[in-house]
Amino acid sequence: MIPGGGTRGLLTLLTDFGLRDPWVAEVKGAVHSAWARDPGAGPCPALHDLTHDIPRGDIAAAAWFLERAAATWPAGTVHLAVVDPGVGSARPAVACTARGQCFVGPGNGLLGFLGNDPDLLVVDLADLAGRGHPRTGQVSATFHGRDIFAPAAARLALGEPLSLLGPALPASALGALPAAPGPRLAWIDAFGNAVSDLAVDSPSGLRLVAGARLEVAGTAIEGPYRCYAEAPADRPFWYWGSGGAVEIAVPGGDAAARLGLRPGLALQVTDP
Repeated sequence: MIPGGGTRGLLTLLTDFGLRDPWVAEVKGAVHSAWARDPGAGPCPALHDLTHDIPRGDIAAAAWFLERAAATWPAGTVHLAVVDPGVGSARPAVACTARGQCFVGPGNGLLGFLGNDPDLLVVDLADLAGRGHPRTGQVSATFHGRDIFAPAAARLALGEPLSLLGPALPASALGALPAAPGPRLAWIDAFGNAVSDLAVDSPSGLRLVAGARLEVAGTAIEGPYRCYAEAPADRPFWYWGSGGAVEIAVPGGDAAARLGLRPGLALQVTDP
């Protein structure tokens, strides 16, 4: 890893684009084209897809997903994240290094979880040289993922130092998500399990460990149980999930459908 840059060739991609349209293919093509501009780069490696199923425009869900997924990747990984409902607006286009990795995306709160990292460095991509559509060189007002973020990510993955991509910006340029008054559901997985942002080491999480009551969508949830097999059959329960946060499930069933759960719903924690 070059200081301030990425580990050559290790690059991930997260979007809310889905796979029906050409958008993901165009972002990947722009990365390959930017890589090919370096005559000594060799073949461009594949981009590793984190997901393209972020709910459309859901910046909070994207931030939750990216923070959790990035924690398992090695130092120097470059993460290209594009969930950008404000594309073309005054929100900044940024790249940064934090937690030993590189991140590229919009300054709309998606990367805000990195704001307290003591080693955070942020740069502005507004005047990035060599950006634009690979054929026309033009920057679309509605597709910064292809025309700004993809070239920046490729250069970081080639090992280029962050400082060469643009001038420094304050941490506030990453943006911030609206503060929630309490714990919330962050994600509904493909099994219908609801994953929250309530961590075991938070004050409310410690209260739950001590036996406090958990309620969501007007329903009291039993728990904690160690795993699905130990929970009562066909009844909602909560457990400490693999990410260290409260999750809600129904053994062999769909907790989200059963209880009407969705991201953003509040969890109530009350003393026993």
